[in-house]
Amino acid sequence: MSSLAVGIGFCLVSVIACVWGHHLQAHHLKRTALASQKAASTAKGRAFNGAVPAAISLVMLIIPLMVYSQIGRFSEWDKGVIDENIDYLIAADINKNARKVNEQPNNEIALLTLAQSYAEGGLYAQSVSTLNDLLAITGDDANTLGMKATAMYYRDNREMSIETKLVLARALALDEFEFQSQLLIATDAYLNQEYETAITHWQLLLRSQSQRFNRASINNAILKTEQKIANRSVTASE
Repeated sequence: MSSLAVGIGFCLVSVIACVWGHHLQAHHLKRTALASQKAASTAKGRAFNGAVPAAISLVMLIIPLMVYSQIGRFSEWDKGVIDENIDYLIAADINKNARKVNEQPNNEIALLTLAQSYAEGGLYAQSVSTLNDLLAITGDDANTLGMKATAMYYRDNREMSIETKLVLARALALDEFEFQSQLLIATDAYLNQEYETAITHWQLLLRSQSQRFNRASINNAILKTEQKIANRSVTASE
């Protein structure tokens, strides 16, 4: 069950409980005050007073469910093979992009957007498959290949397989400064404590002419990694 459904259910139960609680309390006081009235008048009042909170409760149930059916698109969640733990906004985005691709299977922008949304949702295998469809249309493209290699890497639980290395080689053969490819190589090297290799690839990125990434964050990564190298050298010499 999605977090949206749980939230709606919790809010509905809470608000309806308050409405009924207030109604019962008011009804009890009114019944006490009107105990001397005729039986027919009392029965009519009870019917009216009971209908009001019931109507309010029904409206409060129907309206959020109608909104959820449109925003969350509950009936279409299976279109993108969605994992139930994915955030409902990402899942809705995947469904929207998947419908776009179904309508326009050769739309390069739609395919790229769908691949990105799959990756954001942690559905890396689906992202790789979508990128393969895109590459079949466009031919080799450095940025697309870098994105594919990154999705393959995380699909394989951060394992740099031979298949992923081959895709990286194709990307870098087209553009030696391709951002996602160089960043992936640096990240993998850092995680495996190959700090010098990581710094080499980060520095290569800084030499590129691209302004599409945060150079300050790369510089900070280099400084922190250099400190790790220095600490390791001190430890080794002791």
